[in-house]
Amino acid sequence: MQNTRRLRRLVLAGLMALGTYGLSATAFAADAGLHVDQVGYLTNHTKVAMVSAASGDSFKLVDVKTGKIVYEGKLTAAKYDANSAENIRRADFTNFNTPGEYKLVVGDKESYDFAIGDNVYNVPLVQNLRSYTLSRSGNPFKDEVTGLEVKQGHAQDKQAKLYFGDKLNKKGDTLDVSGGWYDAGDYGKYTTTAGLASAEILLAYEANPTHFTKGQLHFPKGVKSDGKLPDVLAEVKHELKWMQKMQRSDGSTFHKVAGAQWPGFDKSPDTDTQERFVYGTATYSTAIYGASMAIAARVFYPYDKEYAEELLKSAKAAWNYLEKTNQPVYRWDEGQENGSGPYDKKTDEEERLWLAAELFRTTGDKAYEKYLQNKQAVFTKKPGFFTWDNTLSLAQFAYLTNDKADKSLQGRVKKAFLAYADDIVKKIEKDGFASSLSASEYTWASTKNAVSQGDHLLMANQIAPNKKYVEGALDQLHYLFGRNVLNRSFMTGVGDNPPEHPHNRIHESTGAYVPGLVVGGPNAVSGGDPDQTKYLESGNIPPAKAYLDVLTSWSTNEYAIDYNSAAAYALAFFAKADSSIKPADLKLNRVFPPLNKNK
Repeated sequence: MQNTRRLRRLVLAGLMALGTYGLSATAFAADAGLHVDQVGYLTNHTKVAMVSAASGDSFKLVDVKTGKIVYEGKLTAAKYDANSAENIRRADFTNFNTPGEYKLVVGDKESYDFAIGDNVYNVPLVQNLRSYTLSRSGNPFKDEVTGLEVKQGHAQDKQAKLYFGDKLNKKGDTLDVSGGWYDAGDYGKYTTTAGLASAEILLAYEANPTHFTKGQLHFPKGVKSDGKLPDVLAEVKHELKWMQKMQRSDGSTFHKVAGAQWPGFDKSPDTDTQERFVYGTATYSTAIYGASMAIAARVFYPYDKEYAEELLKSAKAAWNYLEKTNQPVYRWDEGQENGSGPYDKKTDEEERLWLAAELFRTTGDKAYEKYLQNKQAVFTKKPGFFTWDNTLSLAQFAYLTNDKADKSLQGRVKKAFLAYADDIVKKIEKDGFASSLSASEYTWASTKNAVSQGDHLLMANQIAPNKKYVEGALDQLHYLFGRNVLNRSFMTGVGDNPPEHPHNRIHESTGAYVPGLVVGGPNAVSGGDPDQTKYLESGNIPPAKAYLDVLTSWSTNEYAIDYNSAAAYALAFFAKADSSIKPADLKLNRVFPPLNKNK
């Protein structure tokens, strides 16, 4: 099955080489009106494709290898979908469960090919998690899969300068903040998203530990594996070590590390040699840091008790600092946003709740539960999807999975948590593409918004098993991998029509296209990048179509580590560890040349 797909992409690469770069990909094979998950569908789960423009009332499934019709069915009646401004019919082939490679045919139109099988998401999971390794800072490596070679990304982070001064440090102090992951398409490193992304991956491991193994990520040359740990934990440990360097002596954390100017797209991690600075501090990001350390302490405990105790000590130090600091703090100094993103939040209530809930789950200490009981008015609210500026749902999930929790308070939290899950299901049932996104949620990071809502459903399923929760979460992966009005997979290198020009300096500067990166997706809110703003002003663009696959659209086509971790949680639920995956299975036979290399 994988060989068939590789061959097809070889043909696609050849067509692209003959024509104008970027145009042939969309035109090849698939009709724009047939929308499928370009990765595939799981056996014994709902399998639905969307049809927005095709003649006839019936559909066929055709075996790609033999050309034979293997299933036929009727399309549903058309229903108008406001977010896409399209009339949508559905092709339901849930009852067909024979593993293989197929395409949907309606009249004379055909879809991209897709797989049906028990483990169709195994390769995307590995690609997603490997992208963290390929985003490492301060770790020389050479990757045989992508060809990416980094000799020493931002070695100057060993001697970064503090941008401000206070009672703990003098302005200009030299700090070692080397290591960690680059946050997004630039080279900034942020405690906020580092903490959230690490936590989500650790929670994914905690929910399905057997889905992760040693050797799973095929680490590049230069990246050391840990004989004791599954690869995913070894990878997260690289980020945790950097995060610990960001904790200050009073338990608070620095906010970010970056240069004073945005690096050009011709600057690789090796050649961006500008001086690097440590900026700001914030109570909300300190709380996120502490929560991630508390989760890590219990996950790593079976492997390394001493290290787990070190992590827990860091989490408690963050808590002790916040106990002494009653009011929210977000330090801002003139010029600190000139070369990096703000991640600015002036409140911290939800993040404090998350830290308390994780410490209570990890330690069983009732003092942390007392804090939650004193904050019941907020703690028992119906949450939204978790994100870096609102972690209430993660706080609730930690409490709901704690068998030492007060049953009365737990019951009230459960009611709120499941009420939001039911709201998500209703949105999915109403949407023409079974997306969880309402019109107002097609914002910056809309892809993450959708997949995070799917993650909430998977967490809700752990609290109160419900088939609708599982299928709703799966619908968000279908959306991610191309079952959307744009026929676009929003993960680099995955599917037949992924982003070709991600806002990513590593790709543009080195020519190495890294698969597994989740890009922001449609953003119908003005005030993004100039390209996106101009596009929205060009006409009445439906929310679900407000996306540009162009390098300079950072508000729709940039990835970030917390976008990726949202996908990792869902993929880890549905994809089982597969020891048969080899480096050759991860290689892309299609070329995505950077724009700068074409000039």
